[in-house]
Amino acid sequence: MTRLTVWLAMGLVVVIVPELLAAERGGGIFQWQPFLGPFHSILLHFPIGFVTMAFLVDLFYLWRPKANVQPVITLMLSLSVATTVLTIVLGMLRASGAEYDPQTLAAHKNYGIAVGVLTVVTLVLQWLGYREADGDAPRPLLRGGYRVLLLGNIALLVIAGHEGGNLTHGSNYLTKNAPEFVKAMVEEEPVAATASDAAGGNEQEKFYLEKVKPIFDTKCLNCHGPEKQKGKYRMDQPAIALKGGDSDKLAVKPGDPFASNLVRLILLPPADDDVMPPTGKGSLTPDEVMHVIRWIQQGAHISGHKAEDVKPAAEKPAAPEK
Repeated sequence: MTRLTVWLAMGLVVVIVPELLAAERGGGIFQWQPFLGPFHSILLHFPIGFVTMAFLVDLFYLWRPKANVQPVITLMLSLSVATTVLTIVLGMLRASGAEYDPQTLAAHKNYGIAVGVLTVVTLVLQWLGYREADGDAPRPLLRGGYRVLLLGNIALLVIAGHEGGNLTHGSNYLTKNAPEFVKAMVEEEPVAATASDAAGGNEQEKFYLEKVKPIFDTKCLNCHGPEKQKGKYRMDQPAIALKGGDSDKLAVKPGDPFASNLVRLILLPPADDDVMPPTGKGSLTPDEVMHVIRWIQQGAHISGHKAEDVKPAAEKPAAPEK
């Protein structure tokens, strides 16, 4: 089983890595990326399950040393190696061309590769430490090293998974609904007691903080925030929020909501491919739509910035008709 896993992993690398390099040059595999990449989110659960199962079976072995369970652990670790390789490959495909924060993406990628390497070493030490051969003496150092690496593997899986969660859901996903005292401990920016306190008596800023910012935080920043910027559009920075990212149109035109591309996108029918947020991501309620429209009508005041102080890029002129 160990040899089969090694040959399988090597075969996958030999076959797929050249295609990944071709993808970087715009080659043949690129058209498969939108289809295969999302399967990373499904397959990543298998290495976690296999390594966890190996750990639990090993705990049972420590409780019942005479139980012949080491072949089961070898099988679990072998399957973990195979699925980890596939998970890494699909992760590279998913990241290809995607607009994620480079620092967070690099951390997730490096931890994921480290998981793969450590799983292979853990498997080798486990197999060498418990292989049965005539005249072989017990190998306590190999067995102890295997268990240390197994624990390290679980820790790395948790870290890699956390970084992946930051990419997908944002770094505040676990704490955004936490009590204020918890947010004050874990978030970098101090949390104001109320929107009124933060606004300092400014009614437009109070409206933004109470009505508009929560909409952006819960329904927009996962895809247009610090970790991910789909369409190269980011909504958590005032100078960028008014612009349109890759679009030729201004996202927000202060004082004119119906000349703002943001309003156009949130008013599209749910079945439209361009509707924002996308179908399945939680559409804005009628009240939330009206809050956004009113905010832009009042001048699109952003906390700590006046709209007139933020200079959005001018819209690109339409190409002349031929």
